[in-house]
Amino acid sequence: MASAHAAFATAVAASKSFSFTVASYPCPSRTLRPAASSGGVGVRNQQRASTTTACVQPPSASHGAATRLYVSGLSFRTTEQSLRNAFEKFGDLTEVRLVMDGVAKRPRGFAFLSYAEEEEAKGAMEGMHGKFLDGRVIFVEVAKRRSGL
Repeated sequence: MASAHAAFATAVAASKSFSFTVASYPCPSRTLRPAASSGGVGVRNQQRASTTTACVQPPSASHGAATRLYVSGLSFRTTEQSLRNAFEKFGDLTEVRLVMDGVAKRPRGFAFLSYAEEEEAKGAMEGMHGKFLDGRVIFVEVAKRRSGL
């Protein structure tokens, strides 16, 4: 019974091991494959060896017409006007949308801003990322499109 338990534990431990590659943007096409284990693990686990590639994109990277920004880490006291006052020094704001919680009737802690020009948005991102606004450190990055909607 003990040998069956040890063989099962070895198979479980081997099936949870994997390797991956982390690269900066743009993502390379090569991946690493996990080495075949030799510890009594059956053929089944060796056939299901997977490869994974993870791409980490820097927050300052441009996405084409990157005029829309995502601002997170906002205080519940932040208003659209205080956002406008903090960000309008970087350029012509075309939209300030503070996302509200419908039940609590307060901000959810993030907002979307749009600038007329990409250079203005990039300047706002560089100038405000990691700064304090209404007592909280805020994070500013290029807004990503929602997939599947």
